[in-house]
Amino acid sequence: MEHLSILFLFDSGDTKTGLHNLYNELGKEHDCIHITQVEEASELIKSKKIDVVICETDINGKSGIEFQKFVFNSQSQIVRFLYSDTTDKELVYKSTKFIHQYITSDCKPNQFVSIIKNTIGLRELLNDRKLHEKLNSISSLPTPPDIYQKLMSELQKDDVSIRNVADVIKKDVSITAKILQIVNSAFFGMKTHVESPLHAVNLLGIDTVKSLVMTAGVFTQFSESSDSGFTIESIYDKSVTVGATARHLANSLGMLTKQTEEALMAGMLHDVGKLIMMQYFPEELRKSVILSKEKEIPLFEAQKEIFGISDAILGAYLLSLWGLLQSILEALPLHYPPSETPVPLTNVTTAVHLAYAFTHDLSHNINALTKSAVCQRYIEKIG
Repeated sequence: MEHLSILFLFDSGDTKTGLHNLYNELGKEHDCIHITQVEEASELIKSKKIDVVICETDINGKSGIEFQKFVFNSQSQIVRFLYSDTTDKELVYKSTKFIHQYITSDCKPNQFVSIIKNTIGLRELLNDRKLHEKLNSISSLPTPPDIYQKLMSELQKDDVSIRNVADVIKKDVSITAKILQIVNSAFFGMKTHVESPLHAVNLLGIDTVKSLVMTAGVFTQFSESSDSGFTIESIYDKSVTVGATARHLANSLGMLTKQTEEALMAGMLHDVGKLIMMQYFPEELRKSVILSKEKEIPLFEAQKEIFGISDAILGAYLLSLWGLLQSILEALPLHYPPSETPVPLTNVTTAVHLAYAFTHDLSHNINALTKSAVCQRYIEKIG
């Protein structure tokens, strides 16, 4: 990895914290700058090239989120991390738009370096020239579902409650119907019939329902194309399967609750790029399907031959504009070939890739390991 300029913003008295340890360790190989005042850090960002900013949630009484918001608005190319000794869901909700990742005190220096490498790798992937050439031909990209934005606004309030969250959802009748359909399907294995958004939030939790709202909202924004070789219904059904499977796999792999919920959302959104191609590039998608069958190669490889990029890259770029978490964005372009990640880790990408591969193999009656969609090279790397 290139030599990085990393700005650390935390209280000078915190000499025994994990953040201070990160600063000391990373300083052995990178240009690490420690600043204790928000004002000084703001001036430095204006005058010096900074690659990464990591700050505490509270810096001498000032908000770390507000500082990262400033960085986001003034130097959006900087990789941004928010550090806390605990996983505070309220802080996660409030900071989602402005940071790449939220890290806690159990993050080791070598693990953090790996996260930085993967974050920069994703940034380079989304800056691909061919990707932007394709996007420039689209007059207007889809925007985040209105109900999802309302839900996130509710979650960022100081007095957020489960009932208020449910009230936001139930105002959209079609989204409510979709959510209840998913929750009561076999994929979630609920022992009781879920009858309302409030019931769903109480049983599954806010994070799971948030993922369901996003997915249901996304699929309502795209129209059918008879020329693409796909239907919205088929993509939706597969997305629900992959999302639910990824959630179960993340849990089985011992991931934290936060990661299991991120795996659910990433899995349910893994095919958003196909929706974009279906609506805006149906002919290229149709030709890719034909080429995939003729050459007996994966669809994403056929897409690269026909279109220059895969649908997964398109989906990741769109969701990056919507401000989704780094772990979710990373899983999308890498769920086909996860071995392309700079530093393979057992994380959300792992769960989504395996969920996608298992679903693909099952639907195509693939039993031979040599023909499986599971990336053996990636599995070997992560152990």
